[in-house]
Amino acid sequence: MTQFTRKNAWDANNGGQFKSTDGSYTDLYWYAKGVQVMQSKPINDPTSWWFYAAIHGEFLLNPITDPKYTYLNWTNISYIPQSANLNNLPSNPQIYLFWDQCQHRTWFFPPWHRGYLVAIETILRKIITTQLNGPSDWALPYWNYLNQSTKYSESTIPPAFTITTLPDGTPNPLFVAERYGQNIEVGASMDGSNANDECQWDTVYESASQGGLYEYFYGGGETGFNHGNRGDASETGDLEMNPHNYVHGMIGGQNPNDLMGLMGVPATAALDPIFYLHHSNIDRMWSAWVVTGRNSNPNAADWLRGPWASGNSRFAMPIDAQGTSWFYTPADVQSTTNLNYYGTTYSYTYDDLALTSYDTTPPSTLKENFVARMKKFGIENLQPEIISKMLLNKNAELVGGSDGSLSLKSGVNETVARLDRKSWTKVQKSLLEATNAKIPDEIYLQLEGVKGTNDTNFLSVYVNQQLIKSVSLFGLLGASMKENPHGANGLSFKFNITEVIDDLHLDSDINLGALNIQIKTKFPIPNNDVITVDRVAIYRLNK
Repeated sequence: MTQFTRKNAWDANNGGQFKSTDGSYTDLYWYAKGVQVMQSKPINDPTSWWFYAAIHGEFLLNPITDPKYTYLNWTNISYIPQSANLNNLPSNPQIYLFWDQCQHRTWFFPPWHRGYLVAIETILRKIITTQLNGPSDWALPYWNYLNQSTKYSESTIPPAFTITTLPDGTPNPLFVAERYGQNIEVGASMDGSNANDECQWDTVYESASQGGLYEYFYGGGETGFNHGNRGDASETGDLEMNPHNYVHGMIGGQNPNDLMGLMGVPATAALDPIFYLHHSNIDRMWSAWVVTGRNSNPNAADWLRGPWASGNSRFAMPIDAQGTSWFYTPADVQSTTNLNYYGTTYSYTYDDLALTSYDTTPPSTLKENFVARMKKFGIENLQPEIISKMLLNKNAELVGGSDGSLSLKSGVNETVARLDRKSWTKVQKSLLEATNAKIPDEIYLQLEGVKGTNDTNFLSVYVNQQLIKSVSLFGLLGASMKENPHGANGLSFKFNITEVIDDLHLDSDINLGALNIQIKTKFPIPNNDVITVDRVAIYRLNK
């Protein structure tokens, strides 16, 4: 059995070029030529570039009606040529089975996208070997924008994606005019809005609880089939939130005319060929998390068997022009070296399975964080039972919130989360009565019903002038559209603020009336855009 090796788009491809130093073609060149063939096919061919992009998501069947954003409708995107024949759609059964399937804000995010990559990789390899006389061991490259190379600036998009022609003089299909970002901002930043790989230090894949100070989960919350229209972003795993969402927003970017790039919006992202190298890196990180980090994927039947076991859609990919279906489950694809592809074993690996590329210093463990918190209250010699309870489900109670909705402007936005005196008294009581056998309440802030159209922006949240966390708004437009089958509820983001509350309590500086909340946008909000927040809510978690 052949094992394919996916290689770094920079280091293994002569600095992201089409030719190696010896003059031979790199895997980026063969990728471009394979994409060129896929793009020459009409959208009703299941092996066309356009059909495969629609598997992830599309604005074709359900176009945007707001005139300010109709430039994202597929019929208006100049990158899609007339030969795609968008007016001659596939059959309804094919559309229903294959299109609009990407899994976001769910624990199915990593396995669904792995199957997606394997399916298009095999189609591309067949084109490369049988039509182009290319290498039989070709595999999809990955772009590790977090790699701290001393030879190349790998946070910059590889040059194979920025030049307009191939070595043979034909147009370069990897070049996309509607891509307005070229660099990934990585590492520490004042507002916490840079990409990083801190997620790789997580040790738990999924979350089934309300959340809390000690809940870092890698792959997502336990959900059914979720194409990303459900608004609870608190189900988003750390791998998906950062770097995945961050990189989408940064590479999509926004041009001087306030138009978002294709990569910045889920329903247009897979049109851009850099999409698959980005997701190849996300898949590499998941593989490293399991293999090198020695972490475990879920063993629950609801994950292993996928959403179809609960009566939801099956994961399906077309493998030929006739639309032959490969149905798969997370169990089929959880190992890259023993993957069940259409009844056969498929094997691939990566040329680099280091656990982290940027954040190489492990953070404190969950237990160490918990012990440090209790120590601030003067509590040591914790009973074993209290440590074992720290990850258990907790009851959530609303204890405060903003008076109404908030319309964000560019820069810093301030509001007040008023605290319910009776409910907040319970919080104070738990803080005062903390012992080596009793856990004090944890507190989190939630931005509820975040709506708008600025997917490529980021929000940083502060409580009483202290930075809590930043989040990407990738997916905001789709979650806010009236056409959304889930009701245009927008997104919801959860932020743990326990440490801030602890410090205010210990400094006797808690205002029983309210908390000051600041929400800062990373980029200016375009004049024709709007971001609103239905409510800023404060919750307590207690046993």
